[in-house]
Amino acid sequence: MPSSDRKLILIVDDTPTNVSVIAGLLKDSYKTKVATNGEKALAIAGGAEKPALILLDVMMPGMDGYEVCRRLKANPATAEIPIIFLTAKTDAIDEEKGFEVGAVDYIHKPFSGPIVLARVKTQLALQEALEEANEARDQADELLHALLPRKAAEEIRDFGSMIPRRHDNIAVLFCDVTNFTAYCDKHEPEDVVSRLDALFVIFERIAATHGLEKIKTIGDGFMAVAGLLQTVDDPLGRAVRCGLEMASTTIDADLGWEVRVGVNAGPVVAGIVGQERYQFDIWGDTVNVAARMLEKAEPSTVAVTEDVWSQVSSLFEGEELGALEIKGKGTVSVYGVRACKSSQAKAAKEEVT
Repeated sequence: MPSSDRKLILIVDDTPTNVSVIAGLLKDSYKTKVATNGEKALAIAGGAEKPALILLDVMMPGMDGYEVCRRLKANPATAEIPIIFLTAKTDAIDEEKGFEVGAVDYIHKPFSGPIVLARVKTQLALQEALEEANEARDQADELLHALLPRKAAEEIRDFGSMIPRRHDNIAVLFCDVTNFTAYCDKHEPEDVVSRLDALFVIFERIAATHGLEKIKTIGDGFMAVAGLLQTVDDPLGRAVRCGLEMASTTIDADLGWEVRVGVNAGPVVAGIVGQERYQFDIWGDTVNVAARMLEKAEPSTVAVTEDVWSQVSSLFEGEELGALEIKGKGTVSVYGVRACKSSQAKAAKEEVT
């Protein structure tokens, strides 16, 4: 094995004979460094090339092995390095003390060559397995964060599930592409998917800028919320401003598309469904009405209910778009928001920057 590929073992012992014997045992399979006292051991362990394992004598003048081990474990840079104690002591109380300060194993003097090699190999294999498990856990965390909102992913990671909850005063935004089905019928799949992906990447950035969290995409639809898992001021105003920016940015992106946006606010139920494939979602009348707003929305406008309009009309310019029949609600007046009022546009720009 090339020397550069070998793992580094730090031997800490004040007896030259012991150092010579151990270094001789390890030389064919590992790189070694030697420290004859505790201070040198700490310096080497904290250096640029971290040892993969430390063989540490217990009885040394000045700083003994127990204290060296304590300091190594107290330092985040060296805390994960496995330590095997070398000792002539065989009392159980001495071994217990070593394990208490952080050692992973003991090798008793006088040394048996095969035992030294076997225990070094075993601890390195365990450390490698631990590192692989940590890497797999980190990859799983990254995947969860890619699939779920941050707080939902953290709850799944920490507790294995997420408790469904009811949330009040949540602003829900739906956005979709006008005439998307017709576009799909006339263009190659690669073109459709690449353009939609580019648009949704833009929408994700805009949503995050305004403090909204993406919930999901459904076909050509994009759904986001404000005030759900992270607390923000004025969730409704944020959602409307976000929708207006999505509409204007779609035109500026020169994708050949326009979008419609619907916004509503009120209580929702949020939770995760599925086991093999997690899906975080929200449900309730607030969500349904927000989606229905798209039916009256005009390209580049944000459609809202009369109730929402009454809450935001002082901040935005708009007009009534007409009536919409919604099951369980009857006839609902729909308003189209076209722009922020001049003073609010300036304030919104300052808030984003």
